[in-house]
Amino acid sequence: MDNRTLFSAAAAVAAAALAGWVPFHIARTLVTPVEQRPERIRVTAAGDGTVTLVADRDTASPGVFSLYWGKRTGHARIGPVVSRDRKAGTVTRRVEAVDSGRLTPGTRGYWSGYVYPDPEAAGLPFEDVTLPGPAPAWLIPGTDQGSWVIHIHGLGGRRTTGLRTAPFFHRRGLSQLLISFRGDGDAPPTPDGKHHLGASEQADVEAALAFVAGRGATSVILSGWSLGATMALAAAHTSEHRDLISGLVLTAPVLDWHRTLLANSAAARLPAALAIGASRVLGGPLHRLVGLHQPLDLRALDFTQVPPPVPVIILHGGDDARTPIRISEDYTARFPDPVSLVRFPACRHTQEWNSWPGLWEESVARWMLKLHPN
Repeated sequence: MDNRTLFSAAAAVAAAALAGWVPFHIARTLVTPVEQRPERIRVTAAGDGTVTLVADRDTASPGVFSLYWGKRTGHARIGPVVSRDRKAGTVTRRVEAVDSGRLTPGTRGYWSGYVYPDPEAAGLPFEDVTLPGPAPAWLIPGTDQGSWVIHIHGLGGRRTTGLRTAPFFHRRGLSQLLISFRGDGDAPPTPDGKHHLGASEQADVEAALAFVAGRGATSVILSGWSLGATMALAAAHTSEHRDLISGLVLTAPVLDWHRTLLANSAAARLPAALAIGASRVLGGPLHRLVGLHQPLDLRALDFTQVPPPVPVIILHGGDDARTPIRISEDYTARFPDPVSLVRFPACRHTQEWNSWPGLWEESVARWMLKLHPN
């Protein structure tokens, strides 16, 4: 056997080994919590109510965002773009508030769509409550004690996710509960220390529904973000308290994990077989190799083939690279009566409100008027 043949054989073995490893890597990455986000955003200048940052797709996005730094000890609410210096590669934005820490040149942090770090920063009255788990939550009282919104954040997120839209619901008098769920960094971890993509976390949504039922709720809107939308849709179909649920507000939803994994693999220019392999790892006998105590049946979380039992509004960016809008379009086309879709201009995943708050709020306000015409 000559050297060329040996090299070809070795390359084939290496490629096969890589193809066998990648599904495990995808599966492990999907269910493993991220302890700390990399602080890659760099401040080059700060003062006079503005901050100048190295420009990228995040920092140059239109709208209102957050900058966290110092391992979440510092937080600033960052407003619209004031100017951009393309030669220097920087963007200057308005600083709407510094809630903690000092924003100075040289600061490094990470960009977030959260906007507010807590209800107080959003100017909202609130009460700290604890749901079974124990899972901490924020209760924002409204003038209507019977009508509630439960905010459910996404994978890798926290209850601060829903604070950006909480003022909108507060102005309409609804009472609100912003929940944490197991493994999100606020609530305790799952027994195996992994995310379960809604399978076990659904119990925390059930606990939230039981809590608001005990507070006199007669009508509940579930506002779910990304994975939170999966859990909201599952609750509408399966919850013991589903008779309380009057509607779902789903922002950048994960509606079908299988198709979402396939789309993400395609976006990364990976063969579909690798995404299929990752699904099989999560749901099959090899689940322990990625740290799971129990297999995850992603199909059990897919309710896209049956009509939703309550009205649904989906708010989704047209170029969302993580949860493709095509899945939302197909779901809406399949069930056009109970489901409506609002397509947003270009924005990052779950940042529909951040970049286009008027469109988000006006769309949900019209939908709510149809939901409760009186």
